[in-house]
Amino acid sequence: WNGTLFDDMEATHIATNACLNFFDIPEITLEEEQELFTFPLIHFYEKVGVSVDHYLKHAKEVGELFHSVYNTHKEHCYLAKGAIELLNWLTEQDVTCKILSNHNQAILNNDVAHFNIEHYFDEISGNVDPATIVTGMNKFERLEAFMQENGYSAESSFIIGDSHEEPELARKMNILGISITGGLLSPARIEKYKKDYVIDCLTELPEILTKEWGLELPQNMSKTKLA
Repeated sequence: WNGTLFDDMEATHIATNACLNFFDIPEITLEEEQELFTFPLIHFYEKVGVSVDHYLKHAKEVGELFHSVYNTHKEHCYLAKGAIELLNWLTEQDVTCKILSNHNQAILNNDVAHFNIEHYFDEISGNVDPATIVTGMNKFERLEAFMQENGYSAESSFIIGDSHEEPELARKMNILGISITGGLLSPARIEKYKKDYVIDCLTELPEILTKEWGLELPQNMSKTKLA
């Protein structure tokens, strides 16, 4: 969702710097954040000079601060270019879509509903426990359960995202892995972590899936920014 379908890096960057200010750590540029960011969050804060113990002591406060600032600034963010057209095309091609996010479940539900795109997804999966994003991730467990419960095979599945998690999951589950630039990681880091493909825009995805799965390539996909 974040950094893939929802172009929210500006809000994420502002909220991250608010949290660094809380710890008396100098603000970082967007480019620096893309070079340093990692999951779980505890490791990111270690990189910028916040000890594990100090971060954990204030994790709840910082989490609340991040979301407060993020929620204010996300109102100025939009869906990524080509997102609606891509979702329409995937639906036409009978491709089941699922959002798999580290974002808080309630906030994720609201954000997706804000753009009126819930109907494109069989499941919208975020984190219920705020501690998960701080100390450990559970995307693998959630995705594995979803695929098993619905009988989806690895050879007919793909994952796309803007961090190192998606290619790691793709390798672990032996599914097609696609990385997209412009989000949490710099282009160089995206290239380093990629499994199968790196794209710069969602409009590039149909060509890949057409090549890999023999789907019907859409005739036209707009290059304009979508709100």
